[in-house]
Amino acid sequence: MALNVFAGTSALSLDVSANAYERVTGYGGVAMGDDIGGISYNPAVVAHIRSISGTLTHLNYVEDVGMLYGNFVYPMEKFNIAGRFGYLYMPSIIDNQTGEELGYSEFFFGAGSAYQLHKRISAGANINFYTAKIANTSGSTFFVNAGAQYMTDLPITGYHKLIIGGSVLNLGPGIKFIEDPCALPLNFNLGLKYIYDRDYRLFLGLRKAMDTESLLWSLGGELDLFRFLSVRMSGYKDLNEQLKFNMGVGFKISYSGYDFLLDYTSLPLEEIEYSQIITLTFRFPVEGKTEEREEDWGNIWEK
Repeated sequence: MALNVFAGTSALSLDVSANAYERVTGYGGVAMGDDIGGISYNPAVVAHIRSISGTLTHLNYVEDVGMLYGNFVYPMEKFNIAGRFGYLYMPSIIDNQTGEELGYSEFFFGAGSAYQLHKRISAGANINFYTAKIANTSGSTFFVNAGAQYMTDLPITGYHKLIIGGSVLNLGPGIKFIEDPCALPLNFNLGLKYIYDRDYRLFLGLRKAMDTESLLWSLGGELDLFRFLSVRMSGYKDLNEQLKFNMGVGFKISYSGYDFLLDYTSLPLEEIEYSQIITLTFRFPVEGKTEEREEDWGNIWEK
């Protein structure tokens, strides 16, 4: 049975393990700045996070395919540390030789760190353990993600910030079940994020997967409508050379220095058509900045 071919070329949890905010902004998530969700595309994001933060994402695909993904960051004096995990379950797949239905699952967990080399430059990496199981057969391997970011203020009147990020993901040996190892979905990412007046953001991303000839791209934007509501949309080219679009929304509640965020998107994917993605994010107060930040509900529709 060609089981290792399925897992080695699929490896869904390694390439779809991102939150709703990041997925709707496209490959530009590699230049996320200080948003914890960007860890999936670029470990260097960890360096700029100043408070204990975490996320939990549920991805529900068609045909009962689903996934849980989460990460956390703990800031330290010299560098920050982070952890992440992902679990994907697929009730049944069909063996292309025997026609037999087989259960399939993937799981990974990892840890890493990031360091702010300069006020504007950061770098980070994480190492991850990955395992996949088909029926009673399983295979395991390790992989590494690494990346860097550059942040700067543009010399223009007003608030204009530019973030440039790059990363390499899923660098490691292939996974083996029965036959020869199959390579993990190694890819290289380059992204740009432009912020204007704090409320407007533009994302541009490029991805090159080693097992394809195509250069994938995405262009996305985000607008803060009110203090608690953001809207996003993007267009991108998938592996089938098709242009696709997606939209998402984000809600934020702040109280006494605590931030709670809910992000949602319905995202068309290359092989699974559509997915429903919901992400919960929390941020604890930054040390020394625990003043009350209760919302003035009478003016909630203002920015």
